Amino acid sequence: MQTIDNGSLIICLQALERAIEHNEFLSQSETVDKDDYEEINYRYELTLNKLAIKYIEEWEKDGTLLPISEIIKYEIVE
Repeated sequence: MQTIDNGSLIICLQALERAIEHNEFLSQSETVDKDDYEEINYRYELTLNKLAIKYIEEWEKDGTLLPISEIIKYEIVE
């Protein structure tokens, strides 16, 4: 499995969180199928949660990393 550096991991976490927020905004429109956006967000949330857990593992090893709460607002499910 390929390793990813912590900087890239942070960008991925933030990008997924923004995508979820954006899709939630779009799903409020009457011209879109809300179910489609809910399915996409579900998949994004699963991925965000997995990446956040990996980041937390790295944070526990490396005291120089920012805490996850300073990177994203999403509540992690462990």
